[in-house]
Amino acid sequence: MSIQWVLVSGFLYSEIALALCLCLPWVSCKRWHRIFTSSIMGVITAYVNWIFLCFLSCLVVLFADSIREMYVYTGQDKKVDITGSASPSAQEHILMRLFRAQRNFYITGISLFLLVILRTMLIRVSQIAKLEANGEAIHKQAVSAGAMNKTLLEENAALKKLTAEKEDLLEDIKQVEELKEKVKVAERKAEQSKADAEAMRKQSENLTMEYDRLLKEHQDLQDSVMPGDKKDD
Repeated sequence: MSIQWVLVSGFLYSEIALALCLCLPWVSCKRWHRIFTSSIMGVITAYVNWIFLCFLSCLVVLFADSIREMYVYTGQDKKVDITGSASPSAQEHILMRLFRAQRNFYITGISLFLLVILRTMLIRVSQIAKLEANGEAIHKQAVSAGAMNKTLLEENAALKKLTAEKEDLLEDIKQVEELKEKVKVAERKAEQSKADAEAMRKQSENLTMEYDRLLKEHQDLQDSVMPGDKKDD
């Protein structure tokens, strides 16, 4: 086996091993994404498209070469049998070359197929890891939003309670103001009644004094009239 086919077969075994590793159930997509985005793998992943194109081009060339060899050596053993001039070793050599061409065809074909499959798997693993990270971030945001919403609802309930208490307090203050106004009206009425009573008292005193004066004058008149009557008698 020549060196290029040894490398292709080794590449095929590496692809099979990587595919089996990606199929392990206990290794999550998030961990694979963390491995692929690490500092060591970052150098490789930065040029992953160029590496993929290089391997793809090499495999396509080798795959075409294996098809060409299969086409060249297919039917050559029958031609050797028809001529009959060639030795059996020549026929065996042609069959061996045909076997190698078929072997190379299957190796390159499977390697090419697995290369495309692995690229798709790695892309899907990266996308799933990103979706899981976004899902966790969204879940955390939802939990934080739920906690914030709960806090806001509690604050809203407390604010409503304070508002109701404030309204009750305002109502009590309004009632106190009304009572103060009634007290002021009652005080004004009391002062007015007191002033009226004082005026009536003063008027009564004046009437009493006037009555006493009139009574004294009447007494004086009687006294002045009575002596004359006595003299006539």
